[in-house]
Amino acid sequence: MSEASRVAQIAGLVHELAALYLAQAADLREYAATVAAGEGTVHLERTLRQREIKRAELYLQFVQVAFPKSSPGSK
Repeated sequence: MSEASRVAQIAGLVHELAALYLAQAADLREYAATVAAGEGTVHLERTLRQREIKRAELYLQFVQVAFPKSSPGSK
């Protein structure tokens, strides 16, 4: 993978992660308001879990691209 391609991929993953973190924060605020109002939260709980799974997947991709394992024999 070329350096420019790698940098672009990292930037894209950072952008996706940032957007996902903002969405998770909004979901948490909505969840707190819903709980305080005594309303149902099943849909919100499912959404929170799905976003967290997606965040973990994106972060793993980011780590793999941003911090590639060095090839044998290199320092």
